[in-house]
Amino acid sequence: MHITVRNAKNRNLTTLLKTATLSYANMLMSTQMIKNLSIKIIIHNSLKDGYAFCSPEDYSGKLRNFEIDLRKMRTNQMLRLLAHEMVHVKQFAKDELKAKYFKGGYKTIWHGEVCDIDSYWDQPWEIEAFTLEEELLCYFKKECQY
Repeated sequence: MHITVRNAKNRNLTTLLKTATLSYANMLMSTQMIKNLSIKIIIHNSLKDGYAFCSPEDYSGKLRNFEIDLRKMRTNQMLRLLAHEMVHVKQFAKDELKAKYFKGGYKTIWHGEVCDIDSYWDQPWEIEAFTLEEELLCYFKKECQY
């Protein structure tokens, strides 16, 4: 896996985010899938609509290149947000979550079915990400003695 971190306040944070990214990936995906991923993490002083986002860099073909935007916060909170967004990386990489163009615009596809749930909290991909983020973070902290 190729991981880059931009706008981190120091090398320690860069190393920590890279280590956490790899740890989360190892819990979520196969070794074969992980070795073909490229993840760019960008830290922002603020984000217009929220705290973090994950998006494929290109929606055509197999999704293997991702950008994760994180809002600058306390380190522990950034690690939690990163865990959440890595669940979305897994969802995209395994084709569980897709954005597909239909007449009139893009639709979200969840496990092969069009999903028109508007409420953020009721979207199944968000439910999964919120469910797994704590487990991923706890495992990482234990594994790395952070």
